[in-house]
Amino acid sequence: MPRFIPWGPAFRRFKRSRQIVGILVKYGFGQVIDQIRAWEQINIECRIFHRCDRKIAGLEFGERVRLAIQELGPTFIKMGQMLSTRPDMVPPDIIKELEKLQDRIPPFPSQIAKKTVEEELNRPLEEVFASFDEEPIAAASLSQVHRARLKKGQEVVAKIRRPDIVETIEADMAIMRWLAGIVERRVPEARFLNVVGLVDELHSDIKKELDFRTEANNLVRYAHNFRGSRELKVPRVYEELCTPKLLVLEYIDGINISKIQRLTDEGYDLKLIARRLSDILFESVLEHGFFHADPHPGNVFVMPNNVVCLLDFGMMGTLSQVEKSNLASIVTGIATRDEKLTTRALLDLAIKRDRLDEQQFQMDVSRHLQRYAYVPLNRLRLGEMLQDELRLITTHHLRFPTNLVWVTKAIATVENVTSRLDPQINMIEYIKPFAEGMLSRQFNPKQEIRELGTAALEFLDLLKDLPYELRSAIRRLREGHARLEVEQVGQEAARKTLTRVTNHLAVAIVIAALLVGSSLLVVSKLPPLVSHISIIGLTGFGIAAIMGLYLVVSALRSDES
Repeated sequence: MPRFIPWGPAFRRFKRSRQIVGILVKYGFGQVIDQIRAWEQINIECRIFHRCDRKIAGLEFGERVRLAIQELGPTFIKMGQMLSTRPDMVPPDIIKELEKLQDRIPPFPSQIAKKTVEEELNRPLEEVFASFDEEPIAAASLSQVHRARLKKGQEVVAKIRRPDIVETIEADMAIMRWLAGIVERRVPEARFLNVVGLVDELHSDIKKELDFRTEANNLVRYAHNFRGSRELKVPRVYEELCTPKLLVLEYIDGINISKIQRLTDEGYDLKLIARRLSDILFESVLEHGFFHADPHPGNVFVMPNNVVCLLDFGMMGTLSQVEKSNLASIVTGIATRDEKLTTRALLDLAIKRDRLDEQQFQMDVSRHLQRYAYVPLNRLRLGEMLQDELRLITTHHLRFPTNLVWVTKAIATVENVTSRLDPQINMIEYIKPFAEGMLSRQFNPKQEIRELGTAALEFLDLLKDLPYELRSAIRRLREGHARLEVEQVGQEAARKTLTRVTNHLAVAIVIAALLVGSSLLVVSKLPPLVSHISIIGLTGFGIAAIMGLYLVVSALRSDES
């Protein structure tokens, strides 16, 4: 009996495992399978690992990886496409091949598509659609798309999930996780990469894409962020017709942005389109913190009046306020060759696994930036520079959060598209106003006052809870659930220390009260005012500053004595 522990139908998984191993061997990866001794788990004889076709063996490593993934099927194709967005973990030559992965999956029968629509809507097709095209206009690994017309006349597309795709993906991901676990146990270098964690992350992302309600919500949110925009078109979602397996959207009649000759022939302004696409990306990243994570040319169309339209909102990224701020600092540091600013922002964002030599890291960042010191500004590529920094942090056993990796990939992708439309456009100069605006908003005085007031209120809440916590501690002591050990060194010294601490605490409470009161006066704009700021509130801040200085000096003197 094999030692492989089955999940789901045992025979199907066992058979699929052997098939996967066989395909990997076919494309010259038998040595890897042999190294992790996967053959022991599925009863395959070791000698098959040397069976590699000579023609295949002569291909480049990255090309063999791509061909193997294509033959392995939808789950692995989707995984390969996602890995192509991870320059922090995958070498550039392999990424270049993975970007060529296409969902060359034959469409499933239109009868099954129609049946799925009827089951999802719980009514006959004729009640919803005036017409429904038999032939799909697109077929991918997870779904296929049919053009249709609603009863009220609107032209739409129906995106329909493939039958049994969930079961297929779950089975393949379980096998993939099993292989990842073996790799981590048998290959020490793979432990840092957290291969099992990466598989789990990819699995989570694919599951989100499988539920079309998530994509519908993404479309609605993105459209709301750009409401009123004349530069961007987001397809309308017919939410009442959307389910986990069905997504109905407005049909977009536009020109693919990669068809530059056609755009030129029909009189479109290529430079304006390039600027608009850049505006959309940077506004969504640095202002909204919600961006399209896969803006490759196939997902970007151009409509009349040079309006840009984005499609396929299955993969979206989100950034917190802190992440947006640090990303703006990284971009500003790269643009100004400020190694300290760049290093600090990278370290603030990176996920640390081992002890880090920060001095060496800053030196390496400096060397990276110096490589571009004498490169003309119009030849600098922001996406490549960001991806270089990602690869650098990997060499120091650091990792970037996935959403930040997606940002760098999105910037690089859009940069490639816009440079074909307008060779003179420079992303570093273009993003600087967005980054500077982000940083200036971070230091908005009113926002700082509000945050200071919030901190002061939290401090007061802590003081309010202090008596209860003390009573609780005393009660635990009295009941014998806790023990207080006191070492008496000198009563007089202890008395002086207690008095000093009490005085400092009293001053701190007064300072907190002044900060809260002054913040409320400034926000409410209580007259008299100077530059729209309450004089009384400013006076309170001044008194609090003086008392705070006294408290600091007193504490320092206490330490010296």
